[in-house]
Amino acid sequence: MGSFLIMRRMALLSDALSHVALPGIALGLLFHFQPIVGGLLLLFGGVLLIWFTEKRTRLAIESITGVLFVTSLAVGALLIPETELLEAFFGNVEKLTTFQIIFQTFIAIGIIVVVLFYLKKLTLISMAPELAAASKVSENLMELLLLILIALTITIGISFVGVLLMSALSIIPAATARNLSRSFKSFLTLSVLLAVVSLLTGLIISQSVNINPSVLTVLISAGLFVISLFVRKS
Repeated sequence: MGSFLIMRRMALLSDALSHVALPGIALGLLFHFQPIVGGLLLLFGGVLLIWFTEKRTRLAIESITGVLFVTSLAVGALLIPETELLEAFFGNVEKLTTFQIIFQTFIAIGIIVVVLFYLKKLTLISMAPELAAASKVSENLMELLLLILIALTITIGISFVGVLLMSALSIIPAATARNLSRSFKSFLTLSVLLAVVSLLTGLIISQSVNINPSVLTVLISAGLFVISLFVRKS
């Protein structure tokens, strides 16, 4: 998903949108149901509101998301107990439940299946909107689908790295892959591989040092991006 965000110049969207999940997480904590479900419901409501408002007002998606972002951040910070706020911001892999693992696995599989099925259309609207229109691909529907897929991706990621660092997990590997790839297929593949490598390395190193695994994941991902700059220049 980070690859499509990079291509559509919407890299900061995942950062802003991830904060929309905060009130849902807060409701889950307050009413004792799975916070990840609450976050997903709020994200779905958020993307539908963004999509509908953009079509009705023609405001830029970034502007609408910015309004929703700060509002959700304020509401979430107000509702979430102070002891749980840090975990919501930075995630906590150690507290993942069996339900969350199964739930997130099904979401991940669903995202992969949908992306592969609509890969040509998503690629067209991201790289050549005019050609997509000529091919009778509905940009409105594909844009809504992209927003929904982003929301689902954020739902998976916030348990690992929290809402503050979610953008790093989705965007930095894609930006790194953009520097290293020579084709669109390698761009997509490298984006996924670099994200997995960063996350697994962060989890492994965090076992021997007293640093939050989500912070380590982002630092490792950023380090790979810096290396890619030199590799690209060479």
